[in-house]
Amino acid sequence: MKNNGSNMKGKINGVQKRILNLNPLALYVLCGNHSLNLVISDSARSSVKSIAFFGILQRLFTPFSASVSRCKILIDHVKILHLKKLCDTRWEAKISSVKAVCYQVGDVHDALIALSEIEGCNPETAHEAITLGEQLKDFSFLVSLIVWYDALFQVNIVSKTLQEKDMDITQCAKLLKSCCSFLENYRKCGFKDAIIKAKDLAIELQVEPVFKPLKRIIRVKRHSDEPAQDGIYLFSPEKKLEVNFFNPLLDTSLISMRERFIQLENYSEVWGFLYNVDSLQKREEILKSCLALQSKLTVNLKSDINGILLCDELMSIKNILSEMVKEKITPIIVLNFIKQHKMQDLYPNTWIAMRILLTIPVTVASGERSFSKMKLIKTYLRSTMSQDRLSSLGTLSIEKNIAENLDFSTLIKDFGDKKALRLI
Repeated sequence: MKNNGSNMKGKINGVQKRILNLNPLALYVLCGNHSLNLVISDSARSSVKSIAFFGILQRLFTPFSASVSRCKILIDHVKILHLKKLCDTRWEAKISSVKAVCYQVGDVHDALIALSEIEGCNPETAHEAITLGEQLKDFSFLVSLIVWYDALFQVNIVSKTLQEKDMDITQCAKLLKSCCSFLENYRKCGFKDAIIKAKDLAIELQVEPVFKPLKRIIRVKRHSDEPAQDGIYLFSPEKKLEVNFFNPLLDTSLISMRERFIQLENYSEVWGFLYNVDSLQKREEILKSCLALQSKLTVNLKSDINGILLCDELMSIKNILSEMVKEKITPIIVLNFIKQHKMQDLYPNTWIAMRILLTIPVTVASGERSFSKMKLIKTYLRSTMSQDRLSSLGTLSIEKNIAENLDFSTLIKDFGDKKALRLI
């Protein structure tokens, strides 16, 4: 099982619980990329400032998508990276949008001003464009832009690496640990670095790199033995942004990542030694790991493997393969060697352990959520869409292997000509 939904991972009534009732040795493994998606989603809701930030990014896209003429204004000014529409379930759309604005903030601002000045532009659109242009010049927004780009860039690297076909849970755990270390270090000194980078963006926009003064004075209750004060600022504008935006963002990211990947780290500690057969050295350490694995695979005093025998088998097979294989001895090499030479009876514990190990996935999807067949069926049954269109979409999904081999170039061109309003 790999889904992060409560109906799947629920420990009381979820599918995880029901399967564990039938088979206590079943392994519940979360999809790494989906978990990262949820980490970003949690972070995006960590503060009012973060919610407002992505609200501004979404509003930047909206006015230019209303007509072909507006779209052309954006394309004429922003020529390298296009603005992207945000999506709650596709977090990679967030980094695409943040990156486009971060590297072309001056061009985006010019496009907004050009939009507000075109002849025939209605007052509402012109006002929205001018307002967005002023929000882009807000120094706190520029700092937020840098902070979000730095965080999303690091997470995106981990996400792309997790999609490698030879990725294993040990490498995954190391990647996630390094990502957590980056976020921890970034929380300590990243805010000051972000301010320095934001000053360059402010220069590009020809505005002063200073925070707007606080409008509201926080009045402090005065006791009888204290001097009278009309009011004081508890925080400077810079400190307020750090406390109310920067710290919650990083804290939420770290907490969410640790909670969602703690199970994967536990699996890595138990199974990790099997990924490095050629690096196994001391028998005492190997035996300790094998006995720990035996304990995890034991229910009602019955185990699928014998830890002591597994240790002996690994020592033996390591000596054999080290002479035959020049590359790293991976679990798949061990498994293929046993199968090709029909040694299942000679190495029964290794045969069982390696087969279980290779069925533990790191991720089952790309960074974007793949379509669930259960969701597809529910949508099919509940949809109010016309029958012909619904049946056609269902057929495309069912016969996806055939659909992937069809030439859609002509169809895409015709569709693009008819739907020129949409940014691609």
